Amino acid sequence: MRFDLGHLGAALRWGSLHTGLPVILVAAIALVVSWRIFRRSLRFVVEVTIAVALLLVATHIGWIHW
Repeated sequence: MRFDLGHLGAALRWGSLHTGLPVILVAAIALVVSWRIFRRSLRFVVEVTIAVALLLVATHIGWIHW
């Protein structure tokens, strides 16, 4: 599998041109923001999984009837 990073480079250059910041700084900001979004998304997925598991257990035990 080959990853094409051409679009990423173009996006970083575009961000650099339109903000006046160096490309390396735009890349660093993008990396930090994407990492934070990933962490929040992962936390949300874990919370939903726990909630669904608890509902399934409560249904199996008989506490909840659908």
